[in-house]
Amino acid sequence: MFTKSQHAAWHHVLELCKLGEGETAIVLGAQGVDTRYRDIALQVGRERGANAAYIEVENANRLPATALAALRAADFVIDLSHSHDPEIRKLAPHGTRTLVVLEPPEILERMLPQASDKDRVLHAQACIRQSARMRVTTEAGTDFEVALGELGGNCQYGFSDEPGHWDQWPGAFVTTYGNEGSANGTVVIAEGDIIFPQKEYMRSAITLRIEGGYIRAIEGGVDAMLLKATLNSYANPEVFAVSHLGWGLSRKSRWDALGFYDKKDIEGQDGRGHYGNFLFSTGPNLSGGGTRRAPLHLDIPLRDATVWLDDRQVVRAGEVLAPEQRA
Repeated sequence: MFTKSQHAAWHHVLELCKLGEGETAIVLGAQGVDTRYRDIALQVGRERGANAAYIEVENANRLPATALAALRAADFVIDLSHSHDPEIRKLAPHGTRTLVVLEPPEILERMLPQASDKDRVLHAQACIRQSARMRVTTEAGTDFEVALGELGGNCQYGFSDEPGHWDQWPGAFVTTYGNEGSANGTVVIAEGDIIFPQKEYMRSAITLRIEGGYIRAIEGGVDAMLLKATLNSYANPEVFAVSHLGWGLSRKSRWDALGFYDKKDIEGQDGRGHYGNFLFSTGPNLSGGGTRRAPLHLDIPLRDATVWLDDRQVVRAGEVLAPEQRA
């Protein structure tokens, strides 16, 4: 049973998504995946005048042809399964708007997206697109650079309002991909920083030595040993590649949120989108227009980073500069 505030939150977000009269909305679920939002998604979708239906698949990461056909024909998809099937991202040319919803209700409400989140994210994205180089430093010892321009990037602002846009409620951040082989330097994952999908706060610092776009060495204590073991277990060099890079823009995120939930009950948008973090990642670059595939993708939010685009500081020690300007 959902509360009045939860019902209002769903109406607010679906209004931002421009879901309206006569549109076709598909709510996507999967066997073995929490679908607690199925009923409220269908109800609010129908209250907004949409023709809403529920589809449940056996495996969200290998969608059957019948389900894909329905998704391609839909105007709007509410993905409760967080499908990693590459075909989900290929809905864009069909104009389908996609919104992933996974987090617990109280996080959805606390981080309720606003139109201003989009303004902030699009401004950051425009800054990236005008730049040829990114440099990141932290007091913990991070200092690395990457060239920009060959690949695209992504932005997330918590709602999906434009044809072909994929997003997730909640969360706001911007990412880009460096030119192939151009990332060089050192990344220090400090105590208290996070690694996803492990959903773990680091207890000891990990130093990553990066050369030619790949992690070449992992140094530190037990956390470094565990990270190295995880990456080595895939026996695939592409898991060591530098993937997307960017910074968080969610004003109502909480860095400590993981500590209040069982791992299975939280997805981690607080950490990924935390305001002023630097989001470093490893693995594939397909969503930026690259060709690199990898069997593992890590998201690693770093606190208190300073980020330069060319000679311009856009984040200073975790403080986002000029955050409300429009693109």
